[in-house]
Amino acid sequence: AHRDLHSFPTRRSSDLPQYQIALIAEAEIGSYVFFGSYEQDNDPSNGKENIEWLVLTKEGNRALVISKYALDCKQYHPSMSDITWETCSLREWLNGPFLNTFRVEERNSIIDTTVTADKNPSYNTSPGNDTTDKVFLLSITEVNKYFSSDEARKCAPTDYAKAQGVWTNSIYSTGDRAACWWLRAPGSLSDHAAVVHGSGSVNISGRAVFNVLGGVRPALWIDLGS
Repeated sequence: AHRDLHSFPTRRSSDLPQYQIALIAEAEIGSYVFFGSYEQDNDPSNGKENIEWLVLTKEGNRALVISKYALDCKQYHPSMSDITWETCSLREWLNGPFLNTFRVEERNSIIDTTVTADKNPSYNTSPGNDTTDKVFLLSITEVNKYFSSDEARKCAPTDYAKAQGVWTNSIYSTGDRAACWWLRAPGSLSDHAAVVHGSGSVNISGRAVFNVLGGVRPALWIDLGS
């Protein structure tokens, strides 16, 4: 069930990164953890809300997580041009302004990751080159690997993302609405990027990169220590 965002705890000084990471280290794959904070209830006067993440997998002393909610609404890139994950403005935003919302100790726990330039399985569009990023979007391959069904891929937007204009359609029995969210893989054309629909289905032909309605679900690897 969709949780009331107004019930999210705002960040307290006691939410120490090392404590958060200890909890993540104990968390099971498929469970939710808190790490970092971002405006979510669309009420800046009460501070940012703790970000809730879904643990997708664990490898050794690191964990791959993706935000439970669509945290924001951004274009993949502002202009209609040949674009790849490597050259898109959304990558720049995730590894700049968004990354900088984390405290220094939190940023130090986010691993520099080789993000592969995965091809689209059905179209011959260029995926560009591999990149090294702290924050990224899932590829088509990854979203199918880590989510077993359309239902699992459905993603509610935060109140803040709704206020930014994220496209939603009503699909939850609770009446809540699910967001369309970007993947990093190219779509059917060089100015399109793949998306997950509000229904949870993966649209590999994608949407135009300058589409202003796409939700953002950041993914990152967290160093859990030794």
